[in-house]
Amino acid sequence: MTNEVLQDFAETFPYCFVCGSENPLEIHHLEGGPARQHIRENLAMLCSRCHWKVHNISGEAGLSKGQVLNAKRLCDPLFFSPRTLASLRHRHSLAYGCEPFPSWASDRRRNRIPNGRDEMINSREKGKRAEREAAAILNENVPNAQARRAQQYSGTEGSADLIAQGLPGLWLEVKHRQTMNIHKVMDESEENCGELCPVVIHRKNNTDWLVTVKIDDIRLFVEQIRGAM
Repeated sequence: MTNEVLQDFAETFPYCFVCGSENPLEIHHLEGGPARQHIRENLAMLCSRCHWKVHNISGEAGLSKGQVLNAKRLCDPLFFSPRTLASLRHRHSLAYGCEPFPSWASDRRRNRIPNGRDEMINSREKGKRAEREAAAILNENVPNAQARRAQQYSGTEGSADLIAQGLPGLWLEVKHRQTMNIHKVMDESEENCGELCPVVIHRKNNTDWLVTVKIDDIRLFVEQIRGAM
C-alpha cells in the first residue's frame, strides 16, 4: 500500500507545490522523523531545489514548514489536514500554521502555475477517487471481481477506467458527475470497448452507485457477475 500511495501521488502532481517546476521532483514529508508516514495528508511534491531549501536554508532565501504547509493547502486541498499531521506526533494541533510564500517563490509560482491548474488537478483527483471508490464497492459486492484502477496499473490512456480480472468480458467505465448524458457516455464506451460488454458505474454526490448496461447485454453481464461471486 505504501508504494501505491507514493506512486499515485507522483502521478497526480507533476509539478512542485511551491515554485511550479516540473523536474526533478521529490516527495517531501510534512512531518518527518518519528512522525514520517506515507499517507497522503503528509505528502507534498517539491522540486529538488525547494526540497533542499526546506531542510537546509532559513530566512527569506529558504522555505519554512509553514510555507510548505500553505503550498499543500493550495495544491492538494482535499488532503490538507493539520489535525492529521498533529496526530502523527500525538498532539491536538500543529506547532506551526500556514505562512505566506517568500517573494522568490511567489514570482516563480505566478509564472509557472497557470490559472486554473489547481482546478484541473482537483478534477483529476476527483476522478481517481471515484475510480477507487467504485472498485472497492464492486469488490465488496462481487468478491472475486478483483477490480482496480486501470490507469494506475496499465499507464495508458486508452483503457477502461477499471480492470477486473474476475470480469474479463466487461468494459468498466466510472463517472462521478452531477449531470450526465448516460446515452452519450454509453455510446462512447461502445466505441472503445471492442468485443467487451460496456458497463457504466456512476453516481451523483451523496447518492448510491448505479450500474447501467444495455438490455441486449444483460445476459452476458449476469453471466460475468455470477462467475465472480
